[in-house]
Amino acid sequence: SELCANVDECPGATRLVQTLARHNVPLAIATSSRAVAVEKKRIRHDGIFKHIPIIVCGDDPAVKNGKPAPDGFLEAARRLGVDPGDCLVFEDAVAGVQSARAAGCRVIAVPDPRMEEDAFVEAKADEVIRSMNDFDYDKWLGLEC
Repeated sequence: SELCANVDECPGATRLVQTLARHNVPLAIATSSRAVAVEKKRIRHDGIFKHIPIIVCGDDPAVKNGKPAPDGFLEAARRLGVDPGDCLVFEDAVAGVQSARAAGCRVIAVPDPRMEEDAFVEAKADEVIRSMNDFDYDKWLGLEC
């Protein structure tokens, strides 16, 4: 839809992705969105997408069950060639936090400001931050940024 092409960037997303890419951290997206919607989002956000070689969409044949099932995150980890336990996921939805935890990933919840943090804590997010600008690179990755 037209909405996908007009989605705004999450505050701090470009800095986060560029910093992780500069430090050679492997990056992937596991989204419940369909591939056609992701392509529309890519148009305005190429500065982010160009650093993320692996995108697993909700309509990917490898994803049999959508979030909160772990399929998308397990497939993203498989394509990255890493153990899911070594993955750090940024999620904005409770079902996504549940999905990532079910896959064995660590999860930073970045909820929409209109949402209550409690639901993300109950879903077992490892940390809840208000913006990607608040991500602590040293705490999570040992990077001084």
